Amino acid sequence: MTDTIPHIAKIKNQWLAEQVDVQYPTKESLAGRKLYLAKAEQQHFTTLDTDIQCESNFAQEDIFLVDFHRLTVMFSLLQSQRWDKPEEQELIVEFLTQIIYSEPCQLYLGFSNGEPVAAAVVTTTDDAFLISDVVVNQASDIENCTRFALSIANKLSLNSSSSCELYLEVTP
Repeated sequence: MTDTIPHIAKIKNQWLAEQVDVQYPTKESLAGRKLYLAKAEQQHFTTLDTDIQCESNFAQEDIFLVDFHRLTVMFSLLQSQRWDKPEEQELIVEFLTQIIYSEPCQLYLGFSNGEPVAAAVVTTTDDAFLISDVVVNQASDIENCTRFALSIANKLSLNSSSSCELYLEVTP
């Protein structure tokens, strides 16, 4: 595990930060961006080994690309649980619901019994993949987050044997 921020993580953070660079951003979305970026500086990174054999709670058909607003709201609500204070959670929801779907990032949700229970961001560059902002069941314990990240990697056919680096962002 490393504290060094890989270049792909900087790309993801910049992409997210730019989501509220609009003509009339709300003060809440700007405050949410500030909270998000502060937390992003505290993250650690590890290489994700897709050869790990672990039991996954998520079948491929339970993982969905976030590609319309209702799913964005679900994604944002799950992500907000990474913050402790309700007022911070509200700001994060305001910030993340502004996301416009574009490269190099994609948002994913994992469902269980029809309910959204996991979320992550996948960032792609020519030489790397990053699975970040992983939250499972309103928590970010490393074991469940790694399982969900591996499920996403499997769904997207990302593997450790490719020429691209595959990183996982881990909340300390």
